[in-house]
Amino acid sequence: MGKIRARTEEELTARRNEILSAAESLLMTEEYDDITLATIAERTSISRTSMYTYYDRKERVFLDLMIREYLNLEQELQAGLSVRMQRQAFCQWLSELLWSHPTLLKLLSLQLSVWDRKYSNDLIEHFVRSSMPYIHALDRVLAFQFPQSDESARNMFKVQYSVYCNALYGIQILPRSQMKAMEGTAFSRIPTPQEICRDGLMLLSAVLEV
Repeated sequence: MGKIRARTEEELTARRNEILSAAESLLMTEEYDDITLATIAERTSISRTSMYTYYDRKERVFLDLMIREYLNLEQELQAGLSVRMQRQAFCQWLSELLWSHPTLLKLLSLQLSVWDRKYSNDLIEHFVRSSMPYIHALDRVLAFQFPQSDESARNMFKVQYSVYCNALYGIQILPRSQMKAMEGTAFSRIPTPQEICRDGLMLLSAVLEV
């Protein structure tokens, strides 16, 4: 059966989402540098030539995938507006939320190697505008959970938290043999990636407590 061409705005949106889902599947199983528009198209109902109707290069695909991930995370952040938590419980909750989005963590790990070389200023501005609902949701959650903190403290946490998130995927993929060899030598026990994330958030969030 031949590839299908979209005709309505709803179909165009559906095709873009299909492309993003195919890109996500490849990202989590292949090396980023080995992925091309052609390999993404092979996992969709869209022909290789028709791919250029939607995206002219793969960097734009993954930028939109990151936006989609942030908007999904924004929806889940709303749970942080229901019940106030102690700081440790908040960091545990936020850590679990982050680790439930492995696609986002892998995309964040690629930012320094891809963005600086591949993305123009207009694309970065598009990303910032499109992901702003996530930033606003994080602002609301921090203000709700830490009403005693001032805006400058919350801004400091957001900046440090954003930088910290870029490194989380790398923690997860450390070779298990290397981790095992480190135990009993310089380190008595290597924490799990989730524990490292939670404990790091505890350190960063100290600025939120007066």
